[in-house]
Amino acid sequence: MTRVVDLDGPGLDWREVVMPASSGPVRLVRLHAAGEASVSLVRFPAGWSRPDTGHYPCAEEFVVLDGLISVSGTDFPAGTYAYLPPSTPRTASVAGPGGCLAVAWFSGPPAWKDGLPDGPAPRVVHGPVAEALRVEDDVIRARGSASGVPEPRGLVSGGDVEVLSLTARTWAYGSGVPDLPGPLLTRFWPTA
Repeated sequence: MTRVVDLDGPGLDWREVVMPASSGPVRLVRLHAAGEASVSLVRFPAGWSRPDTGHYPCAEEFVVLDGLISVSGTDFPAGTYAYLPPSTPRTASVAGPGGCLAVAWFSGPPAWKDGLPDGPAPRVVHGPVAEALRVEDDVIRARGSASGVPEPRGLVSGGDVEVLSLTARTWAYGSGVPDLPGPLLTRFWPTA
């Protein structure tokens, strides 16, 4: 069975979450979690900021649906995909004047660590969603990640699948790929 969520729909279970070292809370809907990995819909209010330098030990991917967020001097406007590898340093994060709505994936617990990580900074991948994708083995994948769009649509064997349709502003999770308008950004969750 596949669960489909309208990201603009009423009745989403929003809760306030204070991000460490930030100016105030964000609103968050946990869409799915498995083990230590998670995906959430996050609304950053206008003026939200995290001026301090720090990093997450896990990887983060996000797609900006509305507004803009700036991280380490790079602007991520609506329609942008970003992949930040584990231990990517972040400085001077700020939401744009209209705030920001994004879907964010973490490969592990998003435990903020103050200061710069040890070692060189990893390469951040970002750009418009359509430019941040590549075709590999007849599957569309996000550059720098394991995300992919399975073809054909239908049942997926060996685990569950998560699908984000930017066109429909819909997120889905389950054993099958729903018939949603594309492009689709999809990731696979192994079954335990």
